[in-house]
Amino acid sequence: MGCVDPLATLQTAEVSKRMTTWWQSLSEAQRRFWQAGLVVALACLWLYGAGNARYGLFDVDEGVFTQATVEMRQSGEFSMPTYNGEPRYHKPPLIYWAQSAAMSALGNDSLYAARLPSVLGALGTILVLGWGVAYLTGSRRWGLMAAGVMALNLSFVVVGRAATADGLLNFFSVLLALWTVHMLFPGSRVLDRGEAKMDAALLTARIRKVAARATASRYQWLLTGGLAAVGFLAKGPVAWVPAALMVLFVLAFRKDRALTWTQLAPLKAGGFTLLLLLPWVLLLLYQFGAGFFYDFFIQQNLHRYAGGLTNTQSDSVFYYVAILLVGFFPWVFLLPKAVGLTLKGGIRRVRSAMNGEDPARALPYLALVWAVGYIVFFSFSQTKLAHYIVPAYPALAILVGAVLAQRPLIKISTFTALLGAIFGLVLALLMLVLNPLLLGLRHEVLTGWLGWLQAVFGFEWPPHDAAAAAVLALPVHLDAAPVFIGVLMVGAVVPAWMLLARGVRGGIFSLMMAWTLTLGLISWGVVPTVWRYTQAPLAEFAQIIKEAPETTAIVHVGMHKPSVLYLSGRPFTKLDKPLQVPDNITSAETLILTEEDKVMPILTELGLRGNAHVLGQRCGGGFCLLTVARVGLPGEVDVNSVTPKVLGD
Repeated sequence: MGCVDPLATLQTAEVSKRMTTWWQSLSEAQRRFWQAGLVVALACLWLYGAGNARYGLFDVDEGVFTQATVEMRQSGEFSMPTYNGEPRYHKPPLIYWAQSAAMSALGNDSLYAARLPSVLGALGTILVLGWGVAYLTGSRRWGLMAAGVMALNLSFVVVGRAATADGLLNFFSVLLALWTVHMLFPGSRVLDRGEAKMDAALLTARIRKVAARATASRYQWLLTGGLAAVGFLAKGPVAWVPAALMVLFVLAFRKDRALTWTQLAPLKAGGFTLLLLLPWVLLLLYQFGAGFFYDFFIQQNLHRYAGGLTNTQSDSVFYYVAILLVGFFPWVFLLPKAVGLTLKGGIRRVRSAMNGEDPARALPYLALVWAVGYIVFFSFSQTKLAHYIVPAYPALAILVGAVLAQRPLIKISTFTALLGAIFGLVLALLMLVLNPLLLGLRHEVLTGWLGWLQAVFGFEWPPHDAAAAAVLALPVHLDAAPVFIGVLMVGAVVPAWMLLARGVRGGIFSLMMAWTLTLGLISWGVVPTVWRYTQAPLAEFAQIIKEAPETTAIVHVGMHKPSVLYLSGRPFTKLDKPLQVPDNITSAETLILTEEDKVMPILTELGLRGNAHVLGQRCGGGFCLLTVARVGLPGEVDVNSVTPKVLGD
């Protein structure tokens, strides 16, 4: 047995004694606060950090980010990654650097490494938001509520567990936004509100503190420029939007704009931002020329917003209303109350807050401008993706947190309570019928209650979309998670929501815990099922490609599925149309990955050209993998001696 270090024992005892003394010095309310904070912290660690290897990467974003990082590590070119050997100018490099650091510790094949930057970004966002709100307002309860709301919504959980750039974007965007609020509203100078008198010692200490703060404020632009530079490296200028919206709003109401200019020092901060970015920019110009700037600024920012890309999920300006209803549930039903409280008092109260120095008074207005401005801006974008508005969620969390921090003093209407409960029950019903629905849709002829629905509403089945029909026909194993989610929502989430709405003590905590379990079940049970439907066939094809001889050429036709390259490690020739296939059969054997509806056009083109023969074919989930051999040349396959087979037999 080893010896016990007496010094270490004494140190441990001393720390334990101090912790006990500190805990006993707290009031009952303070103890409840720290207990709740600890529970929320543990819930966040479980919700974001656990189970990230239970399912593979999703296309397109997770696959392309992770594969680009792998290629960056292989090439050693850390200024800009490549995808399939070609420069990837779509996003700045911070996410690739972060993934590379994680892969250095966990390996290139680690799903935890791929998703770790987003996990840390999400946890950092929650922590910074909670601490920042508490610091700016002096209300720890407001900070805790804002952090809890930020952590416990479906949209942020999805982004916080995905191997994309958005986790880091959210973190640095929030950091820059809250820092901007701090600069614009530094708080009282010497006397706090209501402090008409104070003794000489306290006044002297306060003056020294203010003097120290004034000295530090001269160099605040350094931190502003640093945050802006790192935010740009996370995902470009979109990281600056929340801070910019708030600055413009303050300038619209503030009388002393010269003071605001002095506080922000935009020329110094902007110059420092450019100075920090300059080495990376010069390296890009030296290595790749000006291609990055056109592709990133024009194609991926201006054209994505004004012209639209093919991957947009909706053309409606109300698309993000639907996203908020599901992605920000249940807190979305508290937003009307939060907005009403913020706007109470009218324009005079807004003007007074913007011309003051108290961040607690200004924060609700700034959060409202941040949220509304951001969501409206992207509502008119020609490219709409669900995660685009997640950087507005911290502002929504601030607004909802203000309501929760004042419960039960602030009442929630019966109509709002019932509306939230009904919507929760609808979501629960969808979860309860999900497995029977997916089982029934596997058949070409609908029976039972699905057949009755078809007779009533007259929809066609199978669907005309061959890819959707192929996905729904997959014999995917369905676990019981949706059933448990439905039961949990009916038995816990909706009742806890009603407790919160009626102002019952413990209602907020009960809702947060019930919703944590629900979100955890979605991450652990529903998301893997979605992966099996949408990605498992591609993972099988990737394994076949990986095991193919090195001399076998790989061709992708009319599709963009980066996960295949990540899993197989085999670079490919990308073709847009079946017409191009015959001219790209350059090896004795070629594997062609394509969508199922493109198989016949490919076979037609090969038949017309007569320079290749299909040896095997395997399809699943709307995709097909063809084995094609060249024929007609010495030493190559004789078409008359080949017997077609199913790939994988």
